[in-house]
Amino acid sequence: MVPDISYLILNYNPTCNLYACNVLEQTLDAFFSRKSKHLSYDVLLLDQGSTIECRKWLLEKQNRYNFSLIALNRNIGISKAINFFVNICKSPIIGLITSDVIITSGMDEDLYNKLQPEEVYQVIPFTDKSDLEYQTWKPREDFGSDNLDLRGLHEKKEGSLRYLRCIGAELNVVFWKTEIFDKIGYFDERWKAGHENNDFFLRCFMAGGCTAISFDSFVWHHHKVVEKTEARETRYDGYIEGDWVKKTREMWNEKWPSICSYIDIYKILEDKTINDYPELYEKFKHNIYLPYKQNVTYF
Repeated sequence: MVPDISYLILNYNPTCNLYACNVLEQTLDAFFSRKSKHLSYDVLLLDQGSTIECRKWLLEKQNRYNFSLIALNRNIGISKAINFFVNICKSPIIGLITSDVIITSGMDEDLYNKLQPEEVYQVIPFTDKSDLEYQTWKPREDFGSDNLDLRGLHEKKEGSLRYLRCIGAELNVVFWKTEIFDKIGYFDERWKAGHENNDFFLRCFMAGGCTAISFDSFVWHHHKVVEKTEARETRYDGYIEGDWVKKTREMWNEKWPSICSYIDIYKILEDKTINDYPELYEKFKHNIYLPYKQNVTYF
């Protein structure tokens, strides 16, 4: 039977850092206790290049929660992991759960329903910690709490829509329609991390859609775990020599030269669509579609 939704839980903890393990345990505990009982699902946890000790720990969690586990011997990156997962999924909806979030009850059903409008290519919840101000909301309850009072969040809403229309957003929890990947293709695997979300989200907008942030959903976010555990510094090891931050930024500028002169991807869209940006479309329409099989130059 085809499930309503297929979940991908991504984990990257190359040194088996205890803090990161504790965060992932909170992610799993909350996910399996708070997910909807009305949506059928599959869950795959994809682990990238962890130590033997960490894999043994993950096997214990697999036995407890009964998810599918793929343990890789190296880091293939966020983009390639998502692409692999999408390519094997049969469900109409796909959900990404990163290893540093604590979901709240009702979030999955809300995001599932928020994907129904044709313009919504992907939908995410509000969160307590984000680099983007418009994606952030601070609830009164303690960190990790469930059954939150969202009235304060609802007051942020303007107009009749139950979601905020934008382009740029952080990857923590994201729900996609599977058909979107048929329409615009896959994540650009040249970015193992760093610009992969901006690239895909911008392509969604150029294809006629938007990223929706739901006013009815919230997720707690530990935020920047890869920096606290130094996994951030190792994510490109063996792939890019020297300053990987500089190199990945150069790749962005090569693909989207002077993009800021056409659009600010971190500005709320309000009621605007790609039709309001004809010069942007003409300049970069060749970037919209990206096939599953890609030639990644830095491997």
